[in-house]
Formats: sequence, C-alpha cells, structure tokens
Amino acid sequence: MREPRIFTQDFYYHLIAKGNNQDIFVHKWDFDSFLRNLSKYSKKFLVKILAFVLMPNHVHLLVKQTSVASLSKFMQVLTTSYANYFNLRYKRSGHLFQGRFKHVPVDTDEYLLHLSRYIHLNPTNSALVKRPENYVWSSFRCYLGLDKLDFIDKKTILDYFGKKGPVKDYQEFVDSRIDYQREINLQKLLLE
Repeated sequence: MREPRIFTQDFYYHLIAKGNNQDIFVHKWDFDSFLRNLSKYSKKFLVKILAFVLMPNHVHLLVKQTSVASLSKFMQVLTTSYANYFNLRYKRSGHLFQGRFKHVPVDTDEYLLHLSRYIHLNPTNSALVKRPENYVWSSFRCYLGLDKLDFIDKKTILDYFGKKGPVKDYQEFVDSRIDYQREINLQKLLLE
C-alpha cells in the first residue's frame, strides 16, 4: 500500500500528470473537456489555479491548496473524470495517466515566478508554437487578457510585477527565456 501524500494548506505546488505512453488530448473538445473539469473541481475542492498548460501528452498545474481538502483528492477526481470521458469517447479502456501525478512543493517566491514562466513556455519549448500566447491551451493568454477563464488566479503572480504595468512586465519576464529554453532543448537533443 502506498503512503498517503501530505499537502499543506496555503502552500503552492507544481502538479504534473503524464499520459500513459500516449497522448491524452487528441482533439479540441478533449482540451475543452479537461478545462471544464479543471474549473469545476478547482472550485469544488477550493484549489487556486495560478497557471496551467495542457500539452498533448501531459498537464502542468501551478496551484495553491486553500483548504484542508487534499490535493490528492482533487487530482484523483480531475484525472479520473477526464479518463472516463476519454475512454468513452475513443472506445478504449485502461489507464490513461501514468501512475500517480507528480508534485513538487513551491517553497520560495522566486521559484513560484520561474515555475509560472516554465509552465507558460512549455509549448514553445516543445516547438508547438513560436510564441507562448499563440498556444490556446495555457493560462498565459488569460494573463495577457486575450482569454477569460474565471478559475485562474492571475493576481498572485502579477502582484510581483508593476514597473511598466504588471501584464507588460510579466510578458517581458516570460519572453526573456523563450530563446534560452529553446537552446537548452536543442542541446538536450544533440546530446541524445
């Protein structure tokens, strides 16, 4: 039997759920379904969503646990409901996600900011788009005011910025690492 994971109220966490050696999003309606569930269950379990990206084969979430309800229960309900939808839609059975989700506590303000940028740059790192705001399955467009998602807490991150305006400063902060992240990914490919 696995040990239960301990999550602390009012702490931030990076949560990652990976597909079981397969894509977990195939069509637009798959992404939409996951986002509806993310909105529904984040409200039900009082989990603040600061940033997210839905990649074809995995999901990154930056969250704050705001209640005593466990993030484990939130993720279990979120991923199980989505797996049920996916299996029904594509007439398949079995595990959609690879084991338990991964979680990393966010213990400093600096890490919180860099993690939000890392999440928002995932689509550019994977060469799905050239600019992060061109990827519609991410909270970055919400930060820039291009999309509205009522379950995203932008304020926590944007409160760290403000010289030219929080949105502009945050966009520059994210943009400052686009090429750097691409170079690192290219180096990794060359070393393989």
